[in-house]
Amino acid sequence: MDAREQHAFDIVDTKTERILELFRLVIGVDTTVPPGRNYDTLVELLEPEFQRLGFSTERVLVPEERWRAIPLPLDGPRVNLVATRTAGKEPISIYAHMDVVPIEEGWTTDPFEATLRDGRIYGRGTADMKGAIASILLAFEVMQEAGIEPNFDPIVCLCTDEEIGGYPGVQYLAEQGYLKGHMLCLEGGQDPRIGLASAGAVDVTITTHGRSGHSGMNFLSINAIDAMVPILNELMKLKAEVEKRESVVPGMPHPQAPSTQMTPMFNLALINAGVKSNIVPATCTLLVNRRYIPDERYEDVVAEIKAAVARGQDQSNALEVTVETFHVYPALRMRGAEGPRTRKMIEAAKLVHGYSDDDFLAFGASGSTDMANVQQVMGWDDIPFRGPGRIDSKAHGADEFVRLEDVKSYVKELIHYLAF
Repeated sequence: MDAREQHAFDIVDTKTERILELFRLVIGVDTTVPPGRNYDTLVELLEPEFQRLGFSTERVLVPEERWRAIPLPLDGPRVNLVATRTAGKEPISIYAHMDVVPIEEGWTTDPFEATLRDGRIYGRGTADMKGAIASILLAFEVMQEAGIEPNFDPIVCLCTDEEIGGYPGVQYLAEQGYLKGHMLCLEGGQDPRIGLASAGAVDVTITTHGRSGHSGMNFLSINAIDAMVPILNELMKLKAEVEKRESVVPGMPHPQAPSTQMTPMFNLALINAGVKSNIVPATCTLLVNRRYIPDERYEDVVAEIKAAVARGQDQSNALEVTVETFHVYPALRMRGAEGPRTRKMIEAAKLVHGYSDDDFLAFGASGSTDMANVQQVMGWDDIPFRGPGRIDSKAHGADEFVRLEDVKSYVKELIHYLAF
């Protein structure tokens, strides 16, 4: 190992208090989405942190008409922070998102106060993915302290609305020309894994319209729940057909997984009808969440759902059936370890953790990512994914956490990737 790199790594090992300070800064601002009200507050705190490291900063607003089109109760300006440092080198776009998912029951710490306990830092966003924002800041701080210059001109993009999809902030940055060079995505984990793909996601909302009335004289009404049943039956037939399909991409290894390959998923996610037991419901709304594999086309996914609904409608007494679609995320397909950028991050992880190539598992994820939106705009198929959490970090769950030692390891990986 280069002596300068070892010196930087030694500095990282002394930075426990600074890590906690940075985690408290980013975790302490509630950027739960929906609604996503406090992006501007977090940007105001982060901007001077980058400026004192020699970055120029720009606040980039997503046009309101774009995010208002997302069918969720959103509020507050969609402020993205772009921090750049230019020295005539190859540019690199470094991505993290600032939003977090809502809080659920079961927390034993304050989710918006980074708490160190038994070597773990707890808080909403520690793993997904505010901990990565703290980590990239510390990586640049340590490089500055050690007198190390990165091999790239960094363009750090801290973005909005990844957790809801539709039109994430990074897509707007890509469309407006802010992204350059190649992308380093700070989302992922410290486990030895290589991302080959991610699933696309589409929400389909189906509503049957009937006629309300007194339940004691239901012959005068049309029950919208009854009217939904034949549509549900057709959708369940489609579900059975869809979930037999397999991708050419390996899936996440798990003993309960339906296949060793990526598979599409068809979820009846939400149903809502009725207001009182003695009133025949006038409407019934069903939400289908469809996860599609990279081998499928979004247009085909929507078309086959609409066809199933139409078959059910032919058997239904509904006065009207409406279908609305929301493309949450496109699917993503990557080169994996064959890509030189991904290979460079693998080598960084091997150096820091002592992994070998045989330790790394390569597979497609059933979740979705806004890097798929970036790929659609930029065409990039070699995006390293690496973050400070692990598979057991409870991302999106109560008591989400990262290990302090993993944060230090991650900062070392970032230093190696950026400067050696």
